[in-house]
Amino acid sequence: METLIIFIVALGLSMDCFSLAIVNSAVSGEVKPGISLQASMAFALAHVLLMLLGYWVAGLLAGLFAGMELWAAFIVFVVIGAKMIREAVRRKPEARVFNINSGRVILALAVAASIDAFLAGIAFGIVGMRLSLTLVVVAIATFLFTLSGLAGGNHFGMEFARRTGIFGGVFMLITAFHFVAGIVF
Repeated sequence: METLIIFIVALGLSMDCFSLAIVNSAVSGEVKPGISLQASMAFALAHVLLMLLGYWVAGLLAGLFAGMELWAAFIVFVVIGAKMIREAVRRKPEARVFNINSGRVILALAVAASIDAFLAGIAFGIVGMRLSLTLVVVAIATFLFTLSGLAGGNHFGMEFARRTGIFGGVFMLITAFHFVAGIVF
């Protein structure tokens, strides 16, 4: 069961990156050669580092959540899911699109997109889930989805980007309800 949750979280986090990559690729124009690979690596690395940081922070805060670990994880994943859905629904093609061909922009977007991974790391740390498999799966999924979003942004289109952002949020909400209700997948 834990492995399934790890895959669902990885898919949800990577859908957010996928959506962001599609938007920035489709609207900002042509992506220069090599940029897709650089951006995908940056997004994957940022997700891993921020998830590790979140897990570490959870270790420091573990005493605050004693007896309420599952509820705390539920709240964190509801916040992540609701935020992702809200952002996807409100996203306008011309708003907050950056020139993805810039190294500074790639770094900024990678860190900004990884805030959800930080929160997920906190939730996983609170409930004591294993992190090694999570980091590997999140890194691979984030890398592949970001790469494909940048490579095919013009083909996927803005509406598809909006839907993938919503799907990512739904995956986070499924995870949230798993922690509280013990839903069998």
